[in-house]
Amino acid sequence: MAKYKIFDLIYRQGKNKKLKTQFELCSVNENIDKIRKLENDLTFNIEETVELGVVQSGHRALINSKLREKMISQKEIVENRIEFLTKEKIHLQKLVSNYERKNKKMIEKLNDLKIEEFREKELKKIDRNIFFRKK
Repeated sequence: MAKYKIFDLIYRQGKNKKLKTQFELCSVNENIDKIRKLENDLTFNIEETVELGVVQSGHRALINSKLREKMISQKEIVENRIEFLTKEKIHLQKLVSNYERKNKKMIEKLNDLKIEEFREKELKKIDRNIFFRKK
């Protein structure tokens, strides 16, 4: 019975870790979606600073150039962040699959222990019956 409790505790611990990792994975997915939206907005704003066919004053062209430069650097930062979060997402997915495999093994072991315990009980019953019949 002690083995059964130990494996049950290990299974519950693995299940909790899996749920926590899945929650983190959902959070990372939401962050990736938000940052991709930000990247699209930056791309749109960068394109808006380019005014083709419009006569611009020197000051306005300089301001647009600096603004475009800052947005391009922000876009590079956003792209790096997306890359990092994507790698983190892959890592978390691997962790979730590992926890799933471990939990399946624990369930199999628990089932084996239950079957073994049931067999032992049945054998004890049979032994008792045989013992009482001999008397």
